[in-house]
Amino acid sequence: MQSIDQIRDEIAAIEQRIAKLRVAEAILTELEGGVPAERARRGRQPKIAVPTIAAPASVSGKKRRQQSAGREGSTPQAILGILEAQGPMPRAEIESAIRADRDIGKQTVSVALQRLRGAGKIRLRDNKWGLKK
Repeated sequence: MQSIDQIRDEIAAIEQRIAKLRVAEAILTELEGGVPAERARRGRQPKIAVPTIAAPASVSGKKRRQQSAGREGSTPQAILGILEAQGPMPRAEIESAIRADRDIGKQTVSVALQRLRGAGKIRLRDNKWGLKK
């Protein structure tokens, strides 16, 4: 993949994350009964349809976070699963595979790889991360 394609893919991913954040902001503002904050706009930004969703009254915020965290699993677990299924891979390919399933921060995969390496579960050889035998 060329550098420009990688940049365009990253821009698209960031725009998707921004759209999701705007939806969450609108929902939280509506739930709190407040007025949406005005944003400084640069250039032309797409209009986003904001669904009106009420949070379930029976589930508290903490319990909701625990439920969603349990569904996705941890990034290190996802990395171990990918390496087990596909064998040794460069960091960029691991990151692409994880980003296909979930939104993650910029350094999430790198940090998880270093922690797994420190725990002795994976190793880096020839710029490819793989499971330790």
